[in-house]
Amino acid sequence: MNGSRRDILRATGTGLGALALGGLATTTSAATDPTDDWRPADDSNFEYADRTAGDVRWIVVHTIEGSDGSAINWFQNPDANVSSHYVVGNQPGQITKMVRLDDVAWTQGNGPYNDTGVSIELEGYADETEFSDAIYQQTADIIQYVCDAYDVPAQHPTYDLAPCSAYDGEGGVIGHEQVPSPYDCDQVTGGKQDPGSTFDWDYLMSLVDDGDSGGGGSDPTFTDGDVVHNTADLNTREQPGTDAALVDTIPAESPAEIVNGPVDEDGYTWWGLHWQDQDVWGWSVEQYLDAGTPQEFVMDELVETTADVYVREQPGLDATAIKVMPADTDGQVVNGPVDEDGYTWWGVHFTDGEDLWAWCPGEFLDSR
Repeated sequence: MNGSRRDILRATGTGLGALALGGLATTTSAATDPTDDWRPADDSNFEYADRTAGDVRWIVVHTIEGSDGSAINWFQNPDANVSSHYVVGNQPGQITKMVRLDDVAWTQGNGPYNDTGVSIELEGYADETEFSDAIYQQTADIIQYVCDAYDVPAQHPTYDLAPCSAYDGEGGVIGHEQVPSPYDCDQVTGGKQDPGSTFDWDYLMSLVDDGDSGGGGSDPTFTDGDVVHNTADLNTREQPGTDAALVDTIPAESPAEIVNGPVDEDGYTWWGLHWQDQDVWGWSVEQYLDAGTPQEFVMDELVETTADVYVREQPGLDATAIKVMPADTDGQVVNGPVDEDGYTWWGVHFTDGEDLWAWCPGEFLDSR
């Protein structure tokens, strides 16, 4: 997957592969993301962030001016410099997520509205397309989920232009045609007119009002970014459900990061996982998952780096990077483990041509 957080850790090497799953907002919401497919945008087309409920105020609806497939292909093109969180097709089962909700997609044409917005691109053309019931329902499903997850008001403000500052007003669900230009608050950004005159806002919001956002249940066991491990050998599948294609069987005591879910299917609760040791993405049942990672190393154990990797002053991706530690550098475990930002960190005294104490993710360490 282009743009994985692994890329922040590694100094060289490729991404995580194309079978990644969409991310769930970092909240305690019990709502379920309605995504049907996860097709990540190229990491040059959006900004990595850690947005929470206090950061998101707007849901912005756009038209693609073409097909859903054309938008998906464009957002995966490194030359595009644009992206959207969701792309919605005209047929049922065509909700594609392309940017995690806690990251910033680039599609509003106004930086602050990007920073505070969740973007939905609809298959069709402004002022021309008669949108299908399926596209309205799928859009409403997304809106219900995002409003629940991020406390965005489930309302469509009818003013011609949203506030000059994206941080003013109550927020809500608006069209691209309502986003003000960052250069002139009396003008729409880029002269856009989508979703256009043929889009029925009253019908869309009636579906949102009539829907069930799923927020009435108990809190889920895990949230996005949690580190877990399996307590037994465990199948992981392409989709939630016992009939979904098998991706791999993961050995017991393997660490993983929660990246999607929960989804109830076939009598089980399923979670989307990135299995870190195997570099595999898939869905597995909750009853064989436990919080935290299995103990990988013990104090004073001799280890070595398995790739060129940034080592840091403290555990976490935001901590100051001390240097790029080359692959096959020897060291000794002196602290940890600490779970932070989806990884398990170990304090290591590097001694191979170095005399340096630093924190390193266990994913890039091996015993020697």
